[in-house]
Amino acid sequence: MPALADLPNVVPVPLDRRLQPADPATLAGLVSDDDIWLFVAPSGARLARNARIHIEAAIRRAWAGIVYADSGRVRGRDLLSLDCKPQLNPALLQATDYIGFPLLIRASAFTRLGGLRTGYGTAAWYDLCLRAYRTGIGFDRIAATLIGIPHRQPLSQAADREQALHQFLREADRPFEIRPGLVPGAMELRRLFTAHPVVTLVIPTRQSGPPDGRPYIIDLLRSIESSSWPLDRIRILIGDDQADEALYRQHPTRLDVRRIVTARPAGEPFNYARKMNALWRAADTEHLVLMNDDMTIRSPDWLEALFTFAMEEDVGGVGARLLFPDHRIQHAGMVGGLYGGCGHPWFGQPADRPTYGNWASVHRDWCAVTGAVFATRKSVLERANGFDERFSLEFNDVDLCLRLKTLGYRIVYTPHAELIHYERSSRGQTAQPGEEIALFLRRWRDFLADDPMYSPQLARRAEVRPKPESFTVVLSP
Repeated sequence: MPALADLPNVVPVPLDRRLQPADPATLAGLVSDDDIWLFVAPSGARLARNARIHIEAAIRRAWAGIVYADSGRVRGRDLLSLDCKPQLNPALLQATDYIGFPLLIRASAFTRLGGLRTGYGTAAWYDLCLRAYRTGIGFDRIAATLIGIPHRQPLSQAADREQALHQFLREADRPFEIRPGLVPGAMELRRLFTAHPVVTLVIPTRQSGPPDGRPYIIDLLRSIESSSWPLDRIRILIGDDQADEALYRQHPTRLDVRRIVTARPAGEPFNYARKMNALWRAADTEHLVLMNDDMTIRSPDWLEALFTFAMEEDVGGVGARLLFPDHRIQHAGMVGGLYGGCGHPWFGQPADRPTYGNWASVHRDWCAVTGAVFATRKSVLERANGFDERFSLEFNDVDLCLRLKTLGYRIVYTPHAELIHYERSSRGQTAQPGEEIALFLRRWRDFLADDPMYSPQLARRAEVRPKPESFTVVLSP
């Protein structure tokens, strides 16, 4: 790596095809020094011409122990693809080795972690990143392409990563098992429930439905009965705009249902945020799922998937994968800056179509998820004071997610909880008030302009792909 040769505080660590140090002696005599950094990359990687500038800037920031950057796949002099990476994303890291290479590691952090555990084969550096995350070592990201990796050069193998992740879970004493993910090479974390907590599903309705079918709320209740979560540990809290309860007598259910009449005075506009605030505050369990009535369950273990993460202390909310009835994607996480606000990537695309980084098919952190299915805890909503009722219909879910992030909580999406969503059927169509749009943009414009769970090298488009100008990276010979 000749471009780094004149950086006296940077030690290049080239890796062989097994992703082990090509010269083990490089690490053998390493001392714990805050001012020395390791630059780790596969031996065949080519540096970007401006790599030195980005590395020096990252070192000057000097708060992190591990810094990673974007990379590309090259064939000859052609840059074939770009791996554009979000900032530290724990749920994604536990599903895939998205951090990969290059790695810039402070020598003191490396020695504090006990060095490299080579027994994990191609996942030895993945194991190091997991240990760094567990011990609280800071991560920083360079949102630029620093290296090009030959397209045939293998990276960490799934079997090695699974072994490293198993060890991470054991050392952290985490009650999870590892399952194969939805796409090759991905993994799913699943909580091991010794006792299922009681969960309240908070559902607003106005008993609406398709012209030739039952009201949506009835089909939802029937589909909930197919859940693998013990039914005696599920409570249903319905906020019904209709006072007449004849519908429920005609369609009895095995579920524990409590209904609150939420009729509005004539002429009072509908305020979703106000209605949901009243409902979740009326719940008598800690674990909640806020959800619309116009959906049906596709995966019986949807609650297990949601509460794999929603029971974590640092998680504020978890969203599900929502499909339209024709199996097109409605929700798989949300991106700040999309459509000038915060929008759904892959909206309307076929659910079986590959997505960038497989992001629609793996659990990962996002800046926000939809409130149509939102697993959370009552104590979290109390801390945030629930929805901002100035957002009567739109933006209230995104605003809540972003406020939870400012309180230090993570927002997670999981594709392993999948539902069909007849979007907007439960509340009808209403134009977005201009003052609500203005309030939302005034509050969150700066955050949305640089969503840390996305990448500035990716276009703010529904299909998610690198910007054309991101491919203008000049690589060293």
